[in-house]
Amino acid sequence: MTAGWTAASLTRMTQLKRRLRREYLTIERMVEIYCRDHHPGERHRPCLRCARFLEYAEQRLHKCPYGQRKPVCARCPVHCYKRAQREQARIIMRYAGPRMLVRHPWYALTHIADKLRKAEHPMVLRRRKLARQRLRKGKQDSN
Repeated sequence: MTAGWTAASLTRMTQLKRRLRREYLTIERMVEIYCRDHHPGERHRPCLRCARFLEYAEQRLHKCPYGQRKPVCARCPVHCYKRAQREQARIIMRYAGPRMLVRHPWYALTHIADKLRKAEHPMVLRRRKLARQRLRKGKQDSN
């Protein structure tokens, strides 16, 4: 099922790398489950509120400072979702999470595996990278 995919959304999603695309597809499946059970209307498209949430989630994935190393949002030290969207995600995931094991087992299992992924704050990663660069530069200057 393709919940709320427009041509623009498909184009943006294909720009996501493999790991982030899977993350988006997982949240999309969760929204499908939640919206179908809570918001009467079209069966093959999310309601307007859920479609907007999916667009917001996709934007957040594009701007994630972790890129391919992104942890699941619950384990991330950087909370990039606004309060209202974070609460909406929590409600959707709490409802759809257990149902994912039956309806979309592969996405559910990979999401559980991704929860094991540890993440450091981006500032710590940046400092570590700069320290390595300075160390390399110091070695080059001494030679």
